[in-house]
Amino acid sequence: MFNRYNQDVAGVKKLVVIDGKSVFYRGYYAMPNLATKDGRPTGGVYGFAVMALEVIKKFKPDYVAVAWDKPKTNIRRRVAIFPEYKANRKPAPPDFYEQVPILHDLLKAFGWPLFEIDDHEADDIMATLAKQAHAKHINTLLITSDYDVLQLVNDHTQAALLKKGLTNIQIFDEPKLKEVFDLTPQQFIDYKSLKGDSSDNIPGIRGVGDKTAVKLIHDYRSLDGVYQNLDKITGSLKTKLETDKDKAFLARELVILDEEVPVKLDLNQADINNLDAKQLIRLLRELEFRTLINQLPDSMKATQEELKTELAASSGLDFSIKPEIIYTAKDLAGLKLNPKSGLVIQARTVGPNFSDLSHLILSDKPNRTVVIDLTGQLDGKALADKLKSLMEDESIAKIGHNIKSTIKALMHLGLDLEPVGHDTQVSAFLINSLSRELDLTGLAQKELGYEGPDLEDVPPMDVQSVAPRITAVIWGLYARQTKDMKSIPKISDLAQNIEFPVIPVLARMEHKGILLDSGYLKKMSSELEDQISDIQQNIYGHANREFNIASPGQLAEVLFEELKLPSTGVKKGKTGFSTAANELDKLRGLHPIIDLITDYREHTKLKSTYVDTLPKLADDRGRLHTNFSLVVAATGRLSSSDPNLQNIPVRTDLGRRIRQAFVAGQGNVFVSADYSQFELRLAAVMAGDDDLVEAFNDGLDIHTRTAAQVYGVAMDDVNKKQRRDAKVINFGVLYGMSPHGLSQATGMTRDEAKEFIDRYFELRQPLLDFIAATRQKALEEGYVETMFGRRRPTPDVKSSNFVVREAAYRQAVNMPIQGTEADLMKMAMIKIDEELSAEADQLLQIHDSILVEVPEWKAKKVAKEMKDIMENIHKLPVSLDVDVEIGQNWGEL
Repeated sequence: MFNRYNQDVAGVKKLVVIDGKSVFYRGYYAMPNLATKDGRPTGGVYGFAVMALEVIKKFKPDYVAVAWDKPKTNIRRRVAIFPEYKANRKPAPPDFYEQVPILHDLLKAFGWPLFEIDDHEADDIMATLAKQAHAKHINTLLITSDYDVLQLVNDHTQAALLKKGLTNIQIFDEPKLKEVFDLTPQQFIDYKSLKGDSSDNIPGIRGVGDKTAVKLIHDYRSLDGVYQNLDKITGSLKTKLETDKDKAFLARELVILDEEVPVKLDLNQADINNLDAKQLIRLLRELEFRTLINQLPDSMKATQEELKTELAASSGLDFSIKPEIIYTAKDLAGLKLNPKSGLVIQARTVGPNFSDLSHLILSDKPNRTVVIDLTGQLDGKALADKLKSLMEDESIAKIGHNIKSTIKALMHLGLDLEPVGHDTQVSAFLINSLSRELDLTGLAQKELGYEGPDLEDVPPMDVQSVAPRITAVIWGLYARQTKDMKSIPKISDLAQNIEFPVIPVLARMEHKGILLDSGYLKKMSSELEDQISDIQQNIYGHANREFNIASPGQLAEVLFEELKLPSTGVKKGKTGFSTAANELDKLRGLHPIIDLITDYREHTKLKSTYVDTLPKLADDRGRLHTNFSLVVAATGRLSSSDPNLQNIPVRTDLGRRIRQAFVAGQGNVFVSADYSQFELRLAAVMAGDDDLVEAFNDGLDIHTRTAAQVYGVAMDDVNKKQRRDAKVINFGVLYGMSPHGLSQATGMTRDEAKEFIDRYFELRQPLLDFIAATRQKALEEGYVETMFGRRRPTPDVKSSNFVVREAAYRQAVNMPIQGTEADLMKMAMIKIDEELSAEADQLLQIHDSILVEVPEWKAKKVAKEMKDIMENIHKLPVSLDVDVEIGQNWGEL
């Protein structure tokens, strides 16, 4: 970004002075939610680091210094002149100041001195350093967003002004200042004096803007010249100048920068060669600025390579080990493994089907890698016979990355893999549930400083050469994560007792799959096609023309221009009024076309997403295999994908019809066990609401009881609307429901909704206290946790953005409850697998329910046993209630 001005002048050295807080602010607001895995905010530091590295690479300075506004005292001198100076400035948010010590560490690594002094602002310090540099025959570049420094530009000083973000920068010398403002540096002071500066609350001449100020300076050369020629100026402008003369000269006193600040430019201290490259790279790694490490200047590459070697050595990584390759039955027969400390295992498959196993990678110690190659003469049966006892030996901990995929691949060979001793992907998520670097390569780079070929998408022909890196990285991550989790015992217990044991359960569910009646869906697709056509024609009839209903622009034109529907309160973007579902809800009841559009969208979406797509995903046995992930939802809830079976609507007729396509095999039925009011019961326990716990334990209808309490009537006198209102708030309060939200959901007025919520919390004071305590914990400790110790970091509760901050608080309040629910659900799945696997196959876990397939004659017995297991999975003060249903298809349940 400095290329135009990056011209070396023979024999003249260069100093860069950075307005530290100005650059820091830019980074802070550009990256408001950036934080390390332990929740430390780092956006401001990141912005500064970006600029610092860009300065080194593009401008190649000989010296660098940083000027800083000393807190509380920097504007004291100017405030003495004008008490309202910068009075409109808001203090920075708390997480801004949290980052300042980190910046100091960064500056120390760069070897750049930081100057801050009482009674002088950063731009005064910059002016002084530029003057001292000139006396030493050194050129200076001033990096800031403060235009006041333009008064300093001359033949030895340039200014780099941050116009937007960190990349839109304009560099000024005197010719550029003349080109842009048509002013000289001295005239720029007088120009600012006439027009004032609202950002600093500096008064000028009222009614004098940019154009008038520039014209006055052109006509009379300076502020003094303007007032010396006041008799030549007429009309209202003369009156304004006369009235506000004192303000103009006061403004000039405030705008002029002090070049005599008591600071001294020490060239040895500011020398660019003071940079400690090793410490800088270590710090960037610690701050998780991986992209910046990849963009380091060439001068640091050698140091980076040294550090990679050091880091790899300290992590126990050794890529020099030659893999042992097993090609034949003879090789396999001679294979001996002694996994005293566990067995690292990873299957490699080709194509989307887990049955297509190409290689099995094994490592019984960190300095050994075995690759079993199944692409040649070696067959799966021989491999299964050789490894069966090893794989099923429960005394040998199996270690892997996304080990569920390996378990599924081995199932196709008839092998069970138990137990899971450690999964590096799941462990990384437990340590930081906000992390998105969960692939093996990304984790290796972030945690171990790995640089090398990709460890995920390895072509079969490259597996042998990459295998030692894969096993070395998994061993390295295993050692580091085990150490990290020991420092948080609850996380370690959670992993060993819930997360790792549930992995084989999920693998078996995914491997089994659920039978799909594709013929039923084909018939349904044809019906939907006719229904969509009818809806489409109805919409065209109301619009009096055909148009693309799926086009937001065309739809908005029909609704708001042609049909003249009211747009008040409807969001408007760059391309016109929004036609999103929540915006169309505001128009519901005003015209029949709105309901038709909703129906059209539901029909077309469900047809394309499920009805037409699901049959294509079924295997040759007609079974559909979803993927349940443990590393998506920060609450710990399972996430379904490929296909996502959690999003099939349960309350609409179309959704229920789609679910009917999921059927039990011949002679079998489905048993569904569903926790009733799970979150509310857990909320009562975690909030210590004894009254609510007692109500649940007495078997009362909690919504009716809540309505009776809030409305002050007997339970027998509660009507349907009152119960519905109570149900909305009972569930909505856990998600931070506001009076506006309650009024939208129930039809209450805003005042009625507010009164309802206030009365609710009078009755539920423990719940209100729980919410307050959870918010406080999120703010002070930087995380919230479930009953079993699952954590969610909460860096965004310190965001300066109100919307971001409040959303983070809502997530923080909900997480302990919903996360505990997820933990208990997994415990139930593990227990059901242990006790009922011989009688029933778990197929799906959707929200609060578990679906199993079982021979019809065993259904009632299994239903009773599932209910008993789930209701007693953990001793709690509140009773858990599980509803069980039996049916031939999912839609019946």
